[in-house]
Amino acid sequence: MSLISRYLWRNLLASIVVAWIALSLLFGLFDFLAELGDVDADTRYGTAQALLYVLYRFPRTLYTNFPYAVLIGSLMGLGTMASNSEIVAMRAAGMSLARIVSITLQLGVVLSVAAFALGEWVAPRSESYAENFKISHLQQEVAVSDAGVWLKNGNSLIHIDKIWSEAKVDGLTVYEINLDEGGISRILSAETATRQANTWQLQQVLDKYLKRSGVSIEKHAILDVEKLLPDNMLSIATVQPDQLAANELAQYIAHQKENALSSERFELEYWKHFTTPLSTLVMLILAAPLVFGFQRNAGAGQRIFIGILIGIAYLLLDRIVSNTGLVYGISPFWSAVLPLIAFTGAGLFLLRRIR
Repeated sequence: MSLISRYLWRNLLASIVVAWIALSLLFGLFDFLAELGDVDADTRYGTAQALLYVLYRFPRTLYTNFPYAVLIGSLMGLGTMASNSEIVAMRAAGMSLARIVSITLQLGVVLSVAAFALGEWVAPRSESYAENFKISHLQQEVAVSDAGVWLKNGNSLIHIDKIWSEAKVDGLTVYEINLDEGGISRILSAETATRQANTWQLQQVLDKYLKRSGVSIEKHAILDVEKLLPDNMLSIATVQPDQLAANELAQYIAHQKENALSSERFELEYWKHFTTPLSTLVMLILAAPLVFGFQRNAGAGQRIFIGILIGIAYLLLDRIVSNTGLVYGISPFWSAVLPLIAFTGAGLFLLRRIR
């Protein structure tokens, strides 16, 4: 890497990191203020726990704000260099504008890989841990972990390997507690359970009754049970798209399709695992013409304002296209990539107009 390339990277990275931290802290503060509404004196979820919850979710905040931080940071970094005539000096030394943009995009590729790693391996885990932390401190009778979900319903303890939706679970085991019998009086296990109107239909059932006199076992291919699971608890523990990595989303989507269940929300989230890091490159493409062309003499405040406007426009377009796609049945892939294509086209068009 040449000296000029290292200099460009160093200046851009410094500005991007500052913008990233500032944006994330700002949104973290908003999240904390919103979370104070869930603080309940009757539970163990107080102000300190709300702050911890926001901190546990902070990797998600960092991931969400990363593309916009890249846009604002690159506008600031390149804009400062343009204002100090450093870009002019580089071009006078024989470096073309295309070469400067190319070096900037090389940094964008590195940043995209870093964003993908953050969104794939860090943010989903921290999100799940944060939700479990909040649920446990709100004293809701549910616990979520990598080993499955535990629920308490009256005198029953329920373990579920996987909750696919509020109407379908896998690996269900119910432990009924009877103190008169000395503890666990019944263990009901099923491979799958599906909600059918007001009942639950269990498949491949093994029913064990534990009494002082001995153990009796019954097997059922299908068994209907009423009031098996508390409705409100399932909605709390149902898997959320943003709590899954891309490979987990792919498995979930395959399962939903095999069982003729809706998977559009999860397909959309799956493709966003790839489009969100790629949007980092798009932001750099947009920053270059704004700095080298229209915003050459703009101040820092103007550049930040322009960056915020573009970020809001991208966010709004992304939300509108995503929600419209889910309502009208547009392919999740196209719902995820259309905003990316639109802003990439706009950036390339502006670049071509620069001399």
